Amino acid sequence: MGALIAVLALIFITGLCIGSFLNVVILRTLSGESIVFPASKCPKCQHPLKWWHNIPVISYICLRGKCAFCKEAISIQYPIIELLTGIIFTLLFMKFGVSFDTLFAWIIAALLIVIAGTDIKEKVVYDVHTYTLIGVGLIYSIFVTAFSFYQMHLAGTPIEFSKYLVLNNPIMLSLLGMIAGALILEICARSGYLLAGTRAFGEGDTFIAAGLGALFGWKTLLIVLALSVVIQVIIFLPIFIRGLVKNKDWKTLVSFLVFAIFAITFYTLQYFRIITVENITLYTIFALILIILGIVSCILIFKGLREHPENRTYMPFGPAMVAAAFIALIL
Repeated sequence: MGALIAVLALIFITGLCIGSFLNVVILRTLSGESIVFPASKCPKCQHPLKWWHNIPVISYICLRGKCAFCKEAISIQYPIIELLTGIIFTLLFMKFGVSFDTLFAWIIAALLIVIAGTDIKEKVVYDVHTYTLIGVGLIYSIFVTAFSFYQMHLAGTPIEFSKYLVLNNPIMLSLLGMIAGALILEICARSGYLLAGTRAFGEGDTFIAAGLGALFGWKTLLIVLALSVVIQVIIFLPIFIRGLVKNKDWKTLVSFLVFAIFAITFYTLQYFRIITVENITLYTIFALILIILGIVSCILIFKGLREHPENRTYMPFGPAMVAAAFIALIL
């Protein structure tokens, strides 16, 4: 037990250090600077920092959230990203143990944190991050497929390239997920032009969805996207509900609640394996109902925004997808 606690503590500290680096990646990507040079500096006075100013979380606490030189406030982003990375890395290690799955999960987690960081801070998503996410998802599917074939070879099991194997191997599921993610988000985004005169989502969100599709495959992607919508609206809920109540738009409110309840129910039934992909007919019916409810909710929401433009408050969708992806990874 003591050894396990020591290992988890080491993983957590490692996550804190990586989180410190991710802060650098987020901020210097936004500023266009190299993530390697120059050395760490105060973003306000530009004074180079000493090594003891860069100890994750501890330095922030000891400096009382202020620069050691100019005494200007240090963004709370630094300790939040560091702690979040440490916690996520620890949870992923507890989930996957000592394995290549953990290594891939850590890489994916780091990419998702950076993507969410730039999106929250400046409402921008960079191609280099989303393309890398797509690439890692595809590489992982290749690794899983190759490892499965290797295990079958060791066990002496003949590999028969049947139609089922071709359509359901991790590589194919990853490719289909990537395409499905891009198509679903782009269709939803462009529907905004018809319903509200503007894109519903930014172009970067399309590539995030493609990356999540490459990572999870098209089947799990549907749940991740549905959960993303629920998370987005929960974050936006106070403003969202206030606008609906103010305009007495009860139809939209009810449609969203039905969609959210059905999405949670669908995910719960899958989690407890009451509904599985093996029962393709039942799974497809539930998935189609979920998609229809989501489309109806989106149409009503966009219709309300077009009729009441004063209620438009843009919130990036990327962080919601990232949060949903973490839930899927850990659970």
